[in-house]
Amino acid sequence: MNPRDEDESYIIQRENIKALILDMISASFETTSVAIVWAFSEILRNPRVMVRLQQELEAVVGRNRLVEESDLPKLTYLDMVVKESLRLHPVGAFLIPHESMEDIVVNGYFIPKKSRILVNTWSMGRDPNIWSKNAEEFLPERFMDGKIDLRGHHFELIPFGSGRRGCPGMQLALVSMRLVYLN
Repeated sequence: MNPRDEDESYIIQRENIKALILDMISASFETTSVAIVWAFSEILRNPRVMVRLQQELEAVVGRNRLVEESDLPKLTYLDMVVKESLRLHPVGAFLIPHESMEDIVVNGYFIPKKSRILVNTWSMGRDPNIWSKNAEEFLPERFMDGKIDLRGHHFELIPFGSGRRGCPGMQLALVSMRLVYLN
């Protein structure tokens, strides 16, 4: 095979780039809308949460204006509701598959090199060893201390993945979700 042919096989055409961008945009709309629907369903099933969100909104923003993105850092209970919703209802039950780069033993389990690894975020969010015996209940207050974030630094809650394979649209999704809940 000619080395030049090998180089040409990696050329990405304009149509490929357009298709990738279209896939990313449609995926971001779909996943964010699914997350919003799940959160609304939990808020409606838990009137206590709805009342507390309304109280926070009135205290921080008031009744005379719409919520702005600059208000979001002050809405701490809303942040807890988003985390709790994504804990119970991650948009993808499994993260994108990974492959082990070397033989390794994790918690006594041997994982051979080149094994396909699937991270089950759905079961992680319901694990009573991590979230207590009430792991199936919608309790945003479990995030009261603010120590666990969604950005992949705390492996108890990684609905967007972590590291270089984390969701590139995470920030947009979080802002969109919070603004939709409030407006």
